Amino acid sequence: MSEQLLHQILQKLDQIETNVQTMNSDMQTMKKDVVSLKETQELMQTQLGETNAIVRAIRDRQDETDAKLDALSMDVHKLHGGLSSLKEGQERHEKILEKLSIRSLEHEADIREIKLAK
Repeated sequence: MSEQLLHQILQKLDQIETNVQTMNSDMQTMKKDVVSLKETQELMQTQLGETNAIVRAIRDRQDETDAKLDALSMDVHKLHGGLSSLKEGQERHEKILEKLSIRSLEHEADIREIKLAK
C-alpha cells in the first residue's frame, strides 16, 4: 500500500476517534443534564406538594369563613326582625299614648265644665 493511502486511513481513524471522543463528551453532558432535570423535577414535585397543602388549607379556612358568614347573616336577619317588631310595638304604644292624652284632655275639659256649671 502506498503511504498516501496509509496516511488517509490514519486521518480517517483520527477523525473517528475524535468523533467518538466528542460523542462520549456529549453523552457525559447529556447524563449531567438528565441528572439536573431529575433534581429539578423532584424539587418541583416537592414545591407542588407544598402548594397543594397550602391550597387545601386555604380552602378549609374559606369553608370555615363561609360558615361564620352564614351564621352572622342569620344573626343580622334575626336582629332585623327583632328591630322591626320593636318598631311596631313602639308605634302601637305611641298611638295608645296619643289616645290616652286626648282622653285626658277631654276629661279635664269635662271637669272644668262641671266646675263652671256649679
